[in-house]
Amino acid sequence: MTERQRRQLVIVACWWAGIVFALLWFQFPYVRGLFQQPPPSLYPLYALAVVYVILRTVLVLRAPKWLERDHWLLVPDMLLLAIGVYFTGGIQSDLYLAFFVPIVACGLAYRVRFTLLVAFGAAMLHLFATWHDRFEPHFWEYVATRTFFFAIVGWLVSFIARSEEWRRQREAILQQELAVAQERARIARELHDSAGNALVAAIQHAQLCQHLLTNAPEEAKQQLSEHISTLRQALDEMRELVFHLRPISLSPTEFALALRQYIARFSQRTGVQVSLHIDELPKLPPAMPIALLRLIQEALTNAVKHGEATVVEVMLKRQGRELVGEIRDNGVGFDLTQAQMGMGLQTMQERVSAFGGTLTIQSEPQKGTTVKFVLPL
Repeated sequence: MTERQRRQLVIVACWWAGIVFALLWFQFPYVRGLFQQPPPSLYPLYALAVVYVILRTVLVLRAPKWLERDHWLLVPDMLLLAIGVYFTGGIQSDLYLAFFVPIVACGLAYRVRFTLLVAFGAAMLHLFATWHDRFEPHFWEYVATRTFFFAIVGWLVSFIARSEEWRRQREAILQQELAVAQERARIARELHDSAGNALVAAIQHAQLCQHLLTNAPEEAKQQLSEHISTLRQALDEMRELVFHLRPISLSPTEFALALRQYIARFSQRTGVQVSLHIDELPKLPPAMPIALLRLIQEALTNAVKHGEATVVEVMLKRQGRELVGEIRDNGVGFDLTQAQMGMGLQTMQERVSAFGGTLTIQSEPQKGTTVKFVLPL
């Protein structure tokens, strides 16, 4: 469900609450005292409101594409409310309170200027709906007070919503900076543990070859071959680390491209057949693309290093408001009841938990391993 649908469902829920309240409202002795007898238009107006709310509910649930911009729905909402105020007592009608529903909804979804414009429109419609009572005592005091409250409530709600939005953006930036710092620490460890060790071994081979060139040339050739192999391995690892240092864009298209490039390089480097199935993704939260890529990298590394897999299938798809991923291999598998969570699996669990997701692992000896994660969008 999109943010637009959630917002409109809140408004629809308020409409239904208003429909139920209206049934009770007219039963109050105070309200009955406003009418010598119920106006003949009251019940048709109530029926019109019920039909309108039903249509609005269906419209929101079905979410047609032409409803992508939904701010215009405020117009029929407020027009119906103005008609209701006119036929339920004019300036004495309590139905004017329902104007706060579209104003508050607008304040939560849109900017301050647009919210104040909606509040001004609500005040004008309320004035037109009560114009026939302009000679009543305190009419203008009522109008001025309600107009003020329309504006101040709209401004406050919009200001609070924007402040919360700015807070979330600052948190997202901090989360992204933390992810970058963690990534730098991980790459530093890998440089020390893998590429660094490979270079130290290469230096030792070179020194040994230098010593053997005169005394044992055949052994020197063998050592040189191992030396070249070690250097190539170090070069591959350095290229892999440089690839990891590339910034991952928040664009779903560029994230998918980076993932495909990594899988192609991984398959070429290891000789493992890796297939990728990825749906069209929405815009991902900050830092999630990096976490996703590292999560898949860790799963692929485990499949080859520990599972001895030759075929791996990677799948990413969207299911409603969740992103579901699976990495399935044909490796040797393991017994979940006896296995201990290593550093790699623990890191994967931490990455998923950081976004409020879940990670599950399915495996049996000689039946491969499936890593599945679910992340909220």
